[in-house]
Amino acid sequence: MIRVALKNLLARKMRLILISLLVVAGVAFVSGTFVLTDTLANVFDGLFTDVNRGVDVAIRGAKAFKDTAGGPGTQVAREPVPAALLRTVQAVPGVRAAEGAVQGYALVVRLKDGKPAHAIQPSGAPTLGVSWGTDRTLNGFVGGDGRPEVGRRPRAPNEVALDEVTARKAHVSSTAVQRCADHGECARAQVQVVFLETPPQIFNVVALIQFGTVGNLAGATLALFDTPTAQQVLNRAGRFESIRIAADSGVSATDLRDRVRETLQRAGATAGIEVLTGDQLAKEQSDEVRRNLSFFNTFLLVFALIALFVGAFIIYNAFSIIVTQRTRELGLLRAIGASGGQVTGSVAMEALLMGVFASVVGLVSGVAVALALEAILRASDLDLPSGNLIVQPRTVIVSLVVGTLVTFVSALAPARRAARVAPIVALRDQPVAPSSGARRYIVGAALVLFGIGLLALGLLVDVGSGGGSAGIVGGGAGLVFIGVAMLSPLVARPVTRVLGWLPAKLRGEAGVLARENALRNPRRTASTAAALMIGVAIVSVVAILGASLRTTLRNVLQNDLHADFLMSVQNFFPFSPEAADAVRQALPGPTITQFPFGQFELNGETKALLGTTINVGSTIHLHPRCDALRRFKDQGGMLVYKDVARDLGVHAGSRLRVRFAQSGDHELPVAGIFDSKNAIGNDYVLALRDYEANYTDQADTFFVVRKPSGMTTAEARQKLKHALEPFPNVRVQDQEQFRREQESRINQFLNLMLLLLAFAVIIAMFGIALALWLSIFERTRELGLLRAVGMTRRQLGQMVRYESGIIAIFGALLGVVLGIGFGVAMVQALRNQGIQLGFPVTQLVAFVVIAGIAGLVFGMIPAWRARRLDVLRAVSSE
Repeated sequence: MIRVALKNLLARKMRLILISLLVVAGVAFVSGTFVLTDTLANVFDGLFTDVNRGVDVAIRGAKAFKDTAGGPGTQVAREPVPAALLRTVQAVPGVRAAEGAVQGYALVVRLKDGKPAHAIQPSGAPTLGVSWGTDRTLNGFVGGDGRPEVGRRPRAPNEVALDEVTARKAHVSSTAVQRCADHGECARAQVQVVFLETPPQIFNVVALIQFGTVGNLAGATLALFDTPTAQQVLNRAGRFESIRIAADSGVSATDLRDRVRETLQRAGATAGIEVLTGDQLAKEQSDEVRRNLSFFNTFLLVFALIALFVGAFIIYNAFSIIVTQRTRELGLLRAIGASGGQVTGSVAMEALLMGVFASVVGLVSGVAVALALEAILRASDLDLPSGNLIVQPRTVIVSLVVGTLVTFVSALAPARRAARVAPIVALRDQPVAPSSGARRYIVGAALVLFGIGLLALGLLVDVGSGGGSAGIVGGGAGLVFIGVAMLSPLVARPVTRVLGWLPAKLRGEAGVLARENALRNPRRTASTAAALMIGVAIVSVVAILGASLRTTLRNVLQNDLHADFLMSVQNFFPFSPEAADAVRQALPGPTITQFPFGQFELNGETKALLGTTINVGSTIHLHPRCDALRRFKDQGGMLVYKDVARDLGVHAGSRLRVRFAQSGDHELPVAGIFDSKNAIGNDYVLALRDYEANYTDQADTFFVVRKPSGMTTAEARQKLKHALEPFPNVRVQDQEQFRREQESRINQFLNLMLLLLAFAVIIAMFGIALALWLSIFERTRELGLLRAVGMTRRQLGQMVRYESGIIAIFGALLGVVLGIGFGVAMVQALRNQGIQLGFPVTQLVAFVVIAGIAGLVFGMIPAWRARRLDVLRAVSSE
């Protein structure tokens, strides 16, 4: 039977190629995702190893909290270490060199004619200011040998070094940097650097450096100062972020770590301090990058699995058609002695071999997908370090197993159906008897109900961390899709009759026959449309979520934001609170509300908060209860969102025991409860005076301004821009400008998702073409007779294309209906987060229209095959 399976595959090479392409596409997406993220992780492993190569031991502050609020990529809160520890460490036996390291916020601004012109603000990466010490081996930021690529180490308070990519964006050339470093001619090698708590300054660029062995750290900007200058401008006077230590020859890193730890213990300086080896530090930094990449990896894999899920429906439908077409052949096998199990095994073996072949091709193609994804990221202004592509054994195993299993499992039901064909029935060329309709519909209804239950559980019930909710929602949606596909033949006949009315009315006999072909076998029509149903349903969910986010944004700006202007930095990066002070001086009598971001610990969990001025009620409507704002103004403390207050069991007048990284444990009064967090997106609001008392680093996330009465909007805008000239990264936006920008960001993200989902939709459209291509062989005699009685080749091609269009529109309609159901359910589940339902009617209608047009286009493939039929051979075929 294995030989039979091989001969069947090789005898129908075109069918093998067409079905395999579906699996190849999905597997290539899976393997490409793994290759890309593994390559990036490997490159960052090497980078952090290089950066910490000369560091044998490091001292730093311990984590302030057990975990970190804000998700992956959020900076871990650690207190600086006292600079006085440096002398203690330098006296430890076995220490060859020790230096303090400082790191903080430093935004590089390009100058034009000596004035700030453009802030170099990465789209998602940080803007880092760091210290550059005197010991070459402890400065991994600078090449592999501790030397700059161009120039020399900064030595004066007005000197800075930049990474190569940032310098290029600042229009500072290597020639200008070298002349500045060697001859002091720095007019063409100057930038402004903006800090959080010290005034912006003009610096001479005296060096260009690399991060490890590359010119940039994944888009982050690097500005390096000598250590005293770094301490001054980064608000670290008398403190270091860490102390980096190099060992004497013959002293191991672990031995030196233990000696340093013992010395600190004797000095009573171990509270809140961590001592670790350089290898441990490098591994920790690399692991953090890997954790961040894992989210990116999961994001891409979701779309790869959707593509494979869509492909599974198409493979099932294709093998169902193939089994039907091979009824006579399978019956002959049974007649000459093959058992039902052998017939099933033969068909299943074909699927298995096809799956292995397609998975291998998909695995190899994944390298091209990885390169394409990398190119897309680079086009998004993300400077990724490059390295050799990494194909892990896990990538090979997962790709082969997933692709093979999807193909094999999808073909298993048609293979089992083939075994139920009685030899005498098969030899009479009767079609394979389908399973009982009643049984199919009962199972389909049960799957839909069970899937809806899982969706409700995943959306409405907290099932814990680790992505459990997402897995339950995905499983529930998958069951609903399968169940609806099983039930869809019930509506296929009436719906396709209506959809086929227009072609029948306008396109004559070709349109009439296209409608009749779709009506003839509603089960096949429904199965062919099922894959497209899935793709359109998910696209519709994305469209509804996008419309809901836009609706929520408009309502918040209209109802909850009473300010005229909003000042922020791109992506809401922090900026100096001196910007708000500058506005206060420039505008007489404005209402300004600041919002710095912070973290604190409550009941052993890390939470995020926004600080704010006590006049918050004048600019933002939080829907406070009772006299919450009066108490907030009088006594400060914390405003708590209603749902959180209910869970904590607190009310106005209660006290919350919290812990801050800088000031330790405190009991804060709950000033009141508020009912809407739409305008601030946070559960906790802390009075600004309490914020300033408990946070060392002061930085605003944004602030809003309500212009003085009697001043026009244009006048206020002009004064705001003039006041904020020393802060070129801070943008002045009115409500309309802010709305347009945020909607643009929402649309940008949704368009990325729709682009990735389009991959699955194209596979589904290809599936319709494949099903019709296969049906051409089944209908060869019928098509030949049509040609014999006068139908032209053109009319025959039109008939097949219109049938493809009808099936595509039917699948799109099912998908839109399901998408509306899923989308509304998700928005309802998010209503406690303030999300309000929006309905993109135009987009949903466009999806159906585009599906119909795509159906006509993809229908050209089987139409071409039908038009090439030889009339005499077709009529005489059995």
